[in-house]
Amino acid sequence: MYMMGKRYEYIIPAHDVDGKMHFRMMALERALLQASGKDADSHGFGTLNLIDGEGISWVLLKFAADIKSLPVEQDKVTIETWVEGVNRLLTTRNFIMRNEADEILCTATTEWAIIDLKTRRPVNVIRDTNIADFATGETVSAELPGKLPQAAGTDIYRHKVVYSDIDYNGHTNSMQYVQWIMDSYPVDKVYDRQVERFEIVYSKEAVYGEDIEVHYEDIADDMTLFSVNSAAGVNFVNARIKWKA
Repeated sequence: MYMMGKRYEYIIPAHDVDGKMHFRMMALERALLQASGKDADSHGFGTLNLIDGEGISWVLLKFAADIKSLPVEQDKVTIETWVEGVNRLLTTRNFIMRNEADEILCTATTEWAIIDLKTRRPVNVIRDTNIADFATGETVSAELPGKLPQAAGTDIYRHKVVYSDIDYNGHTNSMQYVQWIMDSYPVDKVYDRQVERFEIVYSKEAVYGEDIEVHYEDIADDMTLFSVNSAAGVNFVNARIKWKA
């Protein structure tokens, strides 16, 4: 049995499930990242510690989740999280979500960097935090994605970045991209299937007022690519979903 990090409880609220009682992908990422924030805060390298002290902040670069099953409204789950590894520019953090029977619902992994909020440039993770003291080296079954291909689909979902999309870093919150991706896909297809693996790679920041376009492309019966681009063609995010057979 895995036991690498502290466990945090999360009760699934009504707004976290869709019309078919599926736990939304945006909600899954949000629940995991909330646990990571609590864990980082408890060790002194959380976002508020960094912003207040050094004017720097964490940014999410990659996220991947392998999903066995998902909770529904009012389910109580626990999320275990810990730092796997860290180097000068990057750190990896892992997660396990379990139900009340202690069965694993999903495993997930993330890759992070720290940026200077004024220059938007990366800073030295090891120099500017004590995170290396908490790296365990322990992995999970979920693996970080490599470079993901852009979707070539002609169906386009359009959106203008608004107030509610922006976080304290001054750019679009990482979870909003997931929301846009799922909003771009036909709802009947989302309702008919469950996600088996979700992976996303963040490359550039969409900012307030920017016009974005989301493309999707079904490359197999069980695989869909997504890309979030600016209206001018700048690529912000690529993602891939493997649907459960």
